[in-house]
Amino acid sequence: MNSDDLISRCLQLTNNDETQPVTPESLIGFFQCFRPDGKAIEEIFTELDQGNDLLERLEELYYSAGDDRRPSGGRDAYFVVRRPKPIEPAQTEQLGLSWLNGIRQLAVKLDQTEIANSLREFPEIRILEGLPPKHPKAESEQPNLLRSILAAGEMTATISAGPVAESLRQAYYFIACDPMLRDYLMWPFYRSSTQLNDPFASYFQLWQHGVKYRIFGETQVDFYLPRQRAA
Repeated sequence: MNSDDLISRCLQLTNNDETQPVTPESLIGFFQCFRPDGKAIEEIFTELDQGNDLLERLEELYYSAGDDRRPSGGRDAYFVVRRPKPIEPAQTEQLGLSWLNGIRQLAVKLDQTEIANSLREFPEIRILEGLPPKHPKAESEQPNLLRSILAAGEMTATISAGPVAESLRQAYYFIACDPMLRDYLMWPFYRSSTQLNDPFASYFQLWQHGVKYRIFGETQVDFYLPRQRAA
């Protein structure tokens, strides 16, 4: 299946087959159309070479996020884990370090020297709880480590994975506007080119548990665990 056929098939599934022009941007919001279980997309992905692996990851995504109905009414525009399972601080730290190591391995593989050098020595991991503060928007106010991690979210754009992967890239990104989540879900497209098994698997596990990272300095990464609701 070529990229144009893929986009057309996807648009047919969402009853948007009259959309013109047919571009990758036409698929923004595609995955949201099949919540809560995503079953209807199986017929498309099973025709792709990496289809089974891609579907397994999408099944994890749909299962983790569940229904898109908000408790207060309305629906989520993006995939959000509203009732994450608890996670221990020690496991969070382990997954955080594994995620940073995956970024470093990929940066080395892709000759992204600045990103790799920023993680030559791992930062200290601090585990907190509650709603995390926002990162500074102005680049001049961002520490170098944060800029490197943000830049790491675009590394897979440099990998030659074929036109089908490129056609789906925006649809995957707008699942949650999260490049690391996108790269985990799309990794079957990139595995053979990089010879790396799964550098973003740990990040996905953190996402499943509702954990968010924040970086406000050069030597520390904070991971925020969601507060558990009282039984």
